[in-house]
Amino acid sequence: MSREPLVYAFHDQTLYIFEQAERRAHSQFGGPPPNEIIGEPFGPKPLHQIACLSGHHITALSRSHLNPLPLIHGMHFDGCRLSYRVESSHKIAVLSIDPASSLDNWPYANFPPLLPYVPLHLQDTPLSASYDEFASRFPNMPPEPAELTAAVPPPATIGLSLWGSNGDWDEVTIIFECDLKNRRVKTCAIGS
Repeated sequence: MSREPLVYAFHDQTLYIFEQAERRAHSQFGGPPPNEIIGEPFGPKPLHQIACLSGHHITALSRSHLNPLPLIHGMHFDGCRLSYRVESSHKIAVLSIDPASSLDNWPYANFPPLLPYVPLHLQDTPLSASYDEFASRFPNMPPEPAELTAAVPPPATIGLSLWGSNGDWDEVTIIFECDLKNRRVKTCAIGS
């Protein structure tokens, strides 16, 4: 039985769809971010780990020595545009963040400092797909794919709203554009 897709990833004409696993898995939604976040200053609120993808599921990550690949976003930063370099599985370097100041009530009052940990596995065998087929699932996707592009739409089944009632209904999706060779990730949130 299929569950709600929580993370979509596209690499090399292949679509990977991740859903909740029954037990611990190599990839995950939420959970704690890398132990060490260095680089450009931001705050005072923390960045959130949206997901962490494993080379067990996407072999290009292992080949690029990006296993695992943490997908980080500034949930407390309205309109966040973040760029970071993955230094190791436990360390990222923030290259740029705009805005750099967090808001107390963004995306809504009492938003948690950590997203719930949800183990992920592939919903099915990875599917052969074009970038247009992948991008058509989400509004306002970048016109060209990154080496690896990941999309996280608002989940309905994890017991937490990412954006509050307005943003979830507007289908605000967090997009990650990953340059595997240079270990860089750019992220932003886009809506319909």
